Amino acid sequence: MNKRSFLSFVGSVLAGVSLLCMAGCQPEFEPVSRIVTFRVLAQEVDAPFARPGETVNITSLSYDPQGRTVNWAWAACVNPEEATVQGCLNKIGMDSEQSGASPILAQGVEMSNFSYTVPSDALSSLPENARSGAHVGVMSIACPGDLSLEQGSNGLPFSCKERGSGRVMALEEYVVGLKRVQVRQTDRNQNPAIEQVTFDGADWPSDELKTVTACDSEGNDYKPCADASKHRISARPSAASTERGTTEFGAAFEEQVVVEYYATDGIFEYEVKIGSAAETGWAARKAAVGKDLTLWMVVHDDRGGATWAQRQVHVQ
Repeated sequence: MNKRSFLSFVGSVLAGVSLLCMAGCQPEFEPVSRIVTFRVLAQEVDAPFARPGETVNITSLSYDPQGRTVNWAWAACVNPEEATVQGCLNKIGMDSEQSGASPILAQGVEMSNFSYTVPSDALSSLPENARSGAHVGVMSIACPGDLSLEQGSNGLPFSCKERGSGRVMALEEYVVGLKRVQVRQTDRNQNPAIEQVTFDGADWPSDELKTVTACDSEGNDYKPCADASKHRISARPSAASTERGTTEFGAAFEEQVVVEYYATDGIFEYEVKIGSAAETGWAARKAAVGKDLTLWMVVHDDRGGATWAQRQVHVQ
């Protein structure tokens, strides 16, 4: 993979992250990798490439530092003109007007997972020369408050209100996500797999709590931290995670895989790494002394596949 294609993919991944947090990302003085507000970090579909009539299952990875109960709502758009949140909303609105049915397919507390059946005509309804772009946009709204299906202050057809006060939350306080599921007759895409998570070069089991010493800093620069506080972390994708071949439309492809790193606190040397060189540096900050921290490693491929791992660290 050349440098240009890697940078392009990283850009698209970061754009996807921005979409998932829909302004729920951190202020400029907080790195994107530090989770200090409610976030949806990733969504995994068990069949990123689905056949017409197939049911797909979506799992979300979210975290709220305040531990609030989250209300979720789900909707879907089939072959929207634009593969964006607004494009999907427009298509959902048009379809709802024509059918008279509610655009919300499911709604409930802690409903972070969702199953959706791809319409049987999602592929055949398109002209043959347009079928390579066939897809379903599955939209999720994650509100750490009370979700109301009424016109919101941001022009969206819903609002998220703070419990108790009834205050309408700003867009950066909740999450609107769009997960694209490609519709194909024969093509498939397997989610990437994490072969091994390591800490300072050694295997890091999911149930092992690591104890670390904090960097003597409150800043966001990894380099000045003392060597004793720096650690090497890696979530290595399996070799099979990078798929290659020829699509059912005759186009050759080779996947690009990246790893995104997140933590409830700390400083990463690099927040995004290419899958074939997944290791990054990390150090706890002085403010985290005495705390247990959570780290996440999210692996993406550039055809909609995703998976993740989670680990715990205690800062002494």
